[in-house]
Amino acid sequence: MAEHDELTEDYDGLARLFGALSHPVRLRILARALEGEYCVQDLGEHLDRSQPNISQHLSVLRDRGLVIPRRRGKKVCYRLADDRLADVLRMAVETIE
Repeated sequence: MAEHDELTEDYDGLARLFGALSHPVRLRILARALEGEYCVQDLGEHLDRSQPNISQHLSVLRDRGLVIPRRRGKKVCYRLADDRLADVLRMAVETIE
């Protein structure tokens, strides 16, 4: 039992992570990030969402440390902050298939 407690000692952090993953638009954003870096404007077009809506969801993902922004001229582009997140997303998809 002690080993299990060590792995999950930060329940609040875990809840924040899964909270960030709990919205379909944020999941679609992360799925797009699996393909590589993307810019906010392109993402809005790809997901058929307004830029303010995309920015709001990206803010949640950024605040949780799931994506990293990078400025490219006037554009802001994002990528996954940790490659392990791709594995988490893929495993989650496999569980519902």
